[in-house]
Amino acid sequence: FIAVNCGAITKELFGSELFGHVAGAFTGASRDGKPGVFELANGGVLSLDEIGEMPLEIQPFLLRVLEERVVHRIGDSRGRPVDVRLIASTNRDLKREVEAGRFRRDLFYRISTVSIRVPPLRDRGSDVLLLAEHFNHKISARMGSAPLELSNEAMDAFVAYQWPGNVRELKNLMERLHVLSRGSVIGLGDLPEEMLGAGTPSASAEIQMVAPALAGAIGVPPCAIGAPVRSIEDAERQVIKDALAAEGGNLSRAALRLGVSRPTLYRKLEQFGIRRGFI
Repeated sequence: FIAVNCGAITKELFGSELFGHVAGAFTGASRDGKPGVFELANGGVLSLDEIGEMPLEIQPFLLRVLEERVVHRIGDSRGRPVDVRLIASTNRDLKREVEAGRFRRDLFYRISTVSIRVPPLRDRGSDVLLLAEHFNHKISARMGSAPLELSNEAMDAFVAYQWPGNVRELKNLMERLHVLSRGSVIGLGDLPEEMLGAGTPSASAEIQMVAPALAGAIGVPPCAIGAPVRSIEDAERQVIKDALAAEGGNLSRAALRLGVSRPTLYRKLEQFGIRRGFI
């Protein structure tokens, strides 16, 4: 199995990296020649990540290799048979790239025999925790340290976050937590501000979810939430205290009673300075 990131190869070296070259094929070419990744993956699997970044002028040569199962090194007229199973991935909409003239239509149909759409993390729900655990153990093994443990609050924040950087952002966060965390349990205080702040779309949406529960709890219709902020804040503070008292200080059950997530309730506790032990 060989993986290649097409976005990390310069335009000038694309042909050489994919198909190889013979000695003296171009300035700076290896003295003994060099096999490309198709030859190196012969009999196995070649993964071309970010194939949408491949230069348009290279695409006909890739199509030829896929059609003929023969690779020609740069500067060599002799073909070399290859038996490779290709996996191509991209974060671009290749259909739009085809319509825009940035990706060959014939190559698109050649590589899309079987297409699998992998949804972004924001649409994966609790699957993000499985990926976080995967990176957690992988990083701990590499660093020679014990795996970290995510608190319930941290897990809720992971699920609620939108992950604009997708899997790479998740992986980088787990590495950051391994380097900077002082303890073995990760709480909300260990997470970056953008995962908790009200400025994120998920947080803003969740905070608005407090309104229906608050309106019913204080005996006013939902439209009355437009009342002066001070009085509503006082009422909201009391409703949260009552919910926590009714549930014996249990955050999960209090959040369920209020109709909000644990991260939202935690932010409200911080906002109002409410400590669970002094309700």
